[in-house]
Amino acid sequence: MDDEMELGMGIHGESGVQKLKLLPIRQTIDLALDQLFIGPRTLDLQPDSSVLLFVNNLGGCSNLELGIIVKEAVENLEQRKLNVKRVICGEMMTSFNMKGFSLTVLKLATDMSSSILNLLDAPTDAFAWPKVISPTQSTNSIQALSDSLEFNEQFSSQIVISESPLSFNSSDSELINQALQGIVKRLYNEADELNRLDAVSGDGDTGTAFMRAADAIARDLVNKKLVLHRPSSLFRRLGLIAESRMGGTCGAICGLFFAATAKQLSLSNQSQKIIDSLCDAFEAGIQSVESYARVQPGDKSLLDALIPAVDYIKSKRKQQIFTSKDWRELAFVTERATQETRNFIAKVGRAAYTKSVEITVVDPGAKAVSIIIQAICDIFIRANIK
Repeated sequence: MDDEMELGMGIHGESGVQKLKLLPIRQTIDLALDQLFIGPRTLDLQPDSSVLLFVNNLGGCSNLELGIIVKEAVENLEQRKLNVKRVICGEMMTSFNMKGFSLTVLKLATDMSSSILNLLDAPTDAFAWPKVISPTQSTNSIQALSDSLEFNEQFSSQIVISESPLSFNSSDSELINQALQGIVKRLYNEADELNRLDAVSGDGDTGTAFMRAADAIARDLVNKKLVLHRPSSLFRRLGLIAESRMGGTCGAICGLFFAATAKQLSLSNQSQKIIDSLCDAFEAGIQSVESYARVQPGDKSLLDALIPAVDYIKSKRKQQIFTSKDWRELAFVTERATQETRNFIAKVGRAAYTKSVEITVVDPGAKAVSIIIQAICDIFIRANIK
């Protein structure tokens, strides 16, 4: 309808939060930003917080219209007592002749604000990257890197406070190598099925997202970039792969989980048992996802398979080793939890905003976790049998 608009519509035409009559731009901006700031799953911003505003032209807005949108968005944020440190405005994610825009607000943490702003102000050869609007222009420069994963690796290495002395022995490191190869193979084989599950009410790209991560892991194994004997380094790299390669809700959850796991492991000492350190780290990973991604058990996400798996591992922490029976039970617990997501109502990701006739399908992210856990268990079961 010519007199209607849709709030939260996807780039591929996926259904949004609601359809409503056209509103003046000021009311439209206010309504859109309310989605980010009001409610239990929104940004936790206090008065005087510093933020970055990203205004994306979905393809059909004129420069005049886009200028009005930016003006109203900045004024709206300022009325909410927020300090807009930078504005990025342009055509970064578009669809042919789509009349609309998207707003993204990034909270600038106090301890990282200057570093992030320096990076945003740095020159780049990316021809489509829009000019950053800022109160002042930085004279700093940074060498452009062609690969976002390697850039994130270099950037994160500068803020890692310490590396834990905790390490795996050579035989365990080899099993981890085999497990990662098994994960890569399984994710390749199951990509189409994961996409099919996600297509029921989502973007249909969960399999593709995990396959991109599998590609990066495979390359890292060949190039020996994964420090297999050092748990904190290994999980930090896996977190960067998730952030840089996967995208979407699954990428965000995996990135948060691995980053928090790596951070907790970096605090471990050599005197701790490996199983105790891993249990504490996995629990920290879960808590990070629940806190920052605002994802809870029962929201129909990969967390619904990951939490039972972590809980099972924690229940065995008093043991010195995992037996073949333990590995089989871990795989069973994870798959059972995955199947239980058939009865859940999606509350995160694109699926949370769409209605589908076929609702009794497992969550594709949870299924991916089950596939990964099964691949790991298979390797360690075979190792115990030998």
